[in-house]
Amino acid sequence: AEQAVLAVFLHSQPTGHKINTQDLVRMAGSLAPDAIELEKGLRRWRELSWFLDDEDMGAGEPALPKSWRLGNRPNLRQMHDEACRQRVGAEAVELRLEEAIRATKALTDGARAAGAVPHLLPASPRDVGDDGSFRYAVLGAAAVSDSAKPGAWAKRFLDEVGGPERPRVHRNAVVAAAPSRDGLDAARASARTLLGWEDVAEQLRGHTVDPMQEERLRRRLQEARSRLPDVIRQAWSVVVTVDESNAVHAFKLAAGAGPLFAEIKNDARARIKETAMDAAALLPDGPYDLWREGEDARFVKDLAGAFARHPRLPKVLNPKVLLDTVLQGVERGLLVARLTRPDGSARSWWREAVDPEARNDLQLEAVLPEKAALSRLPEKLLAPDILPQLWATAGQAQSLLWEGEAEAKLTLRAIKDYFSGDKRVSVASGAGYDESLAVPHCPEGEILDAARRGVERGTVWLTNGPTSLWKEHVPAGALDGEEAAFHPPPAAIPPQELLEEALPGAWKDGKANGAALVRAASQARGAALPWGLVRDSIKVGVESRWLQLAEGSGRVDCGYDEAGNLRLERPDTPPPSPPAPAPGTPRSRVGRFRV
Repeated sequence: AEQAVLAVFLHSQPTGHKINTQDLVRMAGSLAPDAIELEKGLRRWRELSWFLDDEDMGAGEPALPKSWRLGNRPNLRQMHDEACRQRVGAEAVELRLEEAIRATKALTDGARAAGAVPHLLPASPRDVGDDGSFRYAVLGAAAVSDSAKPGAWAKRFLDEVGGPERPRVHRNAVVAAAPSRDGLDAARASARTLLGWEDVAEQLRGHTVDPMQEERLRRRLQEARSRLPDVIRQAWSVVVTVDESNAVHAFKLAAGAGPLFAEIKNDARARIKETAMDAAALLPDGPYDLWREGEDARFVKDLAGAFARHPRLPKVLNPKVLLDTVLQGVERGLLVARLTRPDGSARSWWREAVDPEARNDLQLEAVLPEKAALSRLPEKLLAPDILPQLWATAGQAQSLLWEGEAEAKLTLRAIKDYFSGDKRVSVASGAGYDESLAVPHCPEGEILDAARRGVERGTVWLTNGPTSLWKEHVPAGALDGEEAAFHPPPAAIPPQELLEEALPGAWKDGKANGAALVRAASQARGAALPWGLVRDSIKVGVESRWLQLAEGSGRVDCGYDEAGNLRLERPDTPPPSPPAPAPGTPRSRVGRFRV
């Protein structure tokens, strides 16, 4: 470097002369130094020198300039160094650093979208709430920390809310980002560099400046402004949070340029869980141990809040995930949701979605099924293939046969036994083994109400001796007796099977009525068909013009007591015949019953 300085000085005489880089390297390298080290030394001198002319210095960093010349007046570097040493104070650096931190989006990008509540440079722990929501705090320079050595100010955000007398309850729901010591020094130096170049620009404002010098100043300012956010992003690399033992610990992230919160979230040491968990993990025998011995019910808010309070549990980024997990457990039948009303009565949900207005009610409880009593039984649960081991097949009990296949059936006694409160069923867990689940108790009155609604809404088909009901009002006494049984909804009857060619006994002089059609269809199939089934077929026939209402006919959508007033006839112009099915097309489930 000394040889290079001397060579440039000699070649700068008289004023205006200069030396090109090739000659300089040849002279300074006469003793064959390492080429890389020589170039580093020249580049470093160029960065530090106060008297190398800016002229012909080149635009590319860190390339060497094309030529070198020592002048007799200070250059921009000297002005900048003087500004940094004499006119840029520590207070100005801290203010500019704080301003730049607030403008660095990479520190908080993605946090709110992921479910966290971000806090950028909170003034005190009081500014970071303690309500169970996941809090992500980007702390200021006072929280400087090292790996495994969290700073005292950073620890306060994990330990307290409003002072030592108000300790933080939801410690497991706070993660803080703090600067490392070397990173903070680099950020302050970068801020000072930017302030220095701004001071130089201010000094030259209003003066005649050489165009090349002006361009170089503009480039220096741009480089300093663009570099500061990157330096800040790298400086805030220490994560402060609580570990499984509830102790405040700190760890340093690897260098990265992406959003800071995403890197914290993806680091296993932070123990942040973003995706939904299996509801079975919330049960008493699950891995999280959320239930006390002998406890039958817990408030849903307490189950969800446990992950924010207890550091032994993973940090759940979005509290809604926990609520959704509990509600998922209710829909799967692992839990029963119960909401007690002010009058002491209760509303329950099991294997159904909880009403929207009840989801966020603080009094909503999660009850273990073996200790719960249902206030209402959804009729959709009585449908086949919904509740495990509820329906019996012909191999287990006498039943109707449909085209030679065993037709499932369900008795009222079987439903009552199923919801006695002592029933456990075995279901596949999806992990290659079966698990035993409890069935809650349901009062007999609620079971009867669910059965009536199921018949009236078409969930099940009721037979009881000559009674056959589906999508119809269930009269008193229809559910009584040992012969009462429920079946899956019957297959639809094509309207062509109600025509005179198929049921001649129901037609007279080209006309028929609903009562005659249901009797004739039942006789043709050897079993009493429900009026709701025939009524649906008549409705389809009228809509597709296989049938039409006769003059003076009653409405199609009527009960069995008005079926005689539903008068039908063939339309004058029958609809075109449907195309013949292709060979091998499966038959629709329209067959004959055999007792």
